[in-house]
Amino acid sequence: MAAALWAQPEGLALRNGSAAPSQRPSSSAASHSHLGPRWRAQQASGAGAAPPHPVERRRRRRRQRHGSTPAAVAGSSSYAQASSQDEEAWEATYGQPVLRYGTSLEQGVRETMEDAAQLVPAGRCGFFFATVFDGHGGFAAAEYLQQNLYRIFTRVLDQRDAEADLRMSVDVSGLACPTHLTPILTDSFHHADKDLLAWMHANAPEEERTSGCTATTCLVRKDLVVVANVGDSRAVLSRAGRAIDLSTEHRVWGKSATVLAEIERIESVGGWVDDGRVCGVLAVSRAFGDMEFKGQEGLKMLLQKGLEFGLWDQKFADSRRFTGDPVTAQPDVTELALHEGDEFVVVASDGLWDVMDSQEVVKLARRDLQRGSHPQEVAAKLSALAVKRGSQDNVAVVLIDLGKVDWSKQSNGGGGLFGSLGGLFGSRG
Repeated sequence: MAAALWAQPEGLALRNGSAAPSQRPSSSAASHSHLGPRWRAQQASGAGAAPPHPVERRRRRRRQRHGSTPAAVAGSSSYAQASSQDEEAWEATYGQPVLRYGTSLEQGVRETMEDAAQLVPAGRCGFFFATVFDGHGGFAAAEYLQQNLYRIFTRVLDQRDAEADLRMSVDVSGLACPTHLTPILTDSFHHADKDLLAWMHANAPEEERTSGCTATTCLVRKDLVVVANVGDSRAVLSRAGRAIDLSTEHRVWGKSATVLAEIERIESVGGWVDDGRVCGVLAVSRAFGDMEFKGQEGLKMLLQKGLEFGLWDQKFADSRRFTGDPVTAQPDVTELALHEGDEFVVVASDGLWDVMDSQEVVKLARRDLQRGSHPQEVAAKLSALAVKRGSQDNVAVVLIDLGKVDWSKQSNGGGGLFGSLGGLFGSRG
């Protein structure tokens, strides 16, 4: 087992020792980035790659806070609303209105913006399709998935001829893996990862060719919500004000059953966990892209780069025998039947969850919705509050109102927790 690589001085070769998977990554900077600090520093130094074009650099450095209408997000590099079916025809077909929603992205203190979101309010099978992406090592992986994941999902649906089997129902109860959507979403994620890796190998800028991305996809309609998750973003349901987590983060620090299972999976294929990171480098155990952690050629690249960066010695590299990929895009998929007390869903990157827990987010959002705020206002306030509280990461927030609550009848007439922040956000006229 590798020792704590990132805490060692520059150039010190790896020595055998015991890992500490129960701890957060040791560097404070690393704890807010999927990549280890020395790995990021070497990439940032160029490693033979040309720097981004000045226009591209300015595009990524823009502070992002986008509205929920196409006009408000025109030209955004971090938000995309994919083509939906005609809303009037869609509502007639599925017997439900298109749900209200809001989305907001904040660059925060980071030098680049690597979070993104894709929304399809009038999607296939009567679903509102929403995904939050959190990139690392560059924006290329997140941008590709933002533009292509829904298209790949619909392609898999057509190949399986599955739409007729996804009728709405109200008799499903409890939290469980769905019969039909688990294989569809799993295939969609696998195809997306395969397509992404091929595209990046052929087209991505050199400095971003090994970038990666997490993704949390949420499919919502009047009878159920389905979540597919790869990485450490999170989806949360508000049920009468009680937060219900719909996803589990894929990390390798801590002592939870999920963490221990991820560590066991990684070690079973020849990988290792060091300082809370996969192979001492990556802070998430599942992700799209990250070609250095996938396939024999990619894993050879990982070992060679570690040698070049002085992270381990030749003896250690020669001792590794990979029989599979330490990092995968295999999603966890969960389904929850919706009831009258279900109010809204929040999907957000870890930039939000680093500074707020699920229950607090639900409490804040619910009180502001009760005051009459639109979901877009609430999403913007959540992302801004995360930055104000000191989040060290980009922040992406999507809020979907399930349409089961008449918020005008819930108004409490007070300022709510957001109102107490005074002039920071202003008030609704």
